Amino acid sequence: MKLELNTIARLNNDEKYIILNEIAEDGKNYFLTMGIIKDNEIDSSKVVILEELKDDEGYYVEKVIDSDLLLKLTKLFKDQM
Repeated sequence: MKLELNTIARLNNDEKYIILNEIAEDGKNYFLTMGIIKDNEIDSSKVVILEELKDDEGYYVEKVIDSDLLLKLTKLFKDQM
């Protein structure tokens, strides 16, 4: 299932994030997210950018960890505001 704004993405390690914004860059989709802690409360200190990937089984996301890519994506998300 593709991700949509204002929905919750759950990673394999059971971390949950609410999707706040989406951009497409270099043919890939990226999502600006904020962490969710117990009782579905938002953790504003936990902001993460996720990359949407697709394989034979469907769509999944991974955290963006490359510092150069994070800087580029952060600027793009900021420019949208």
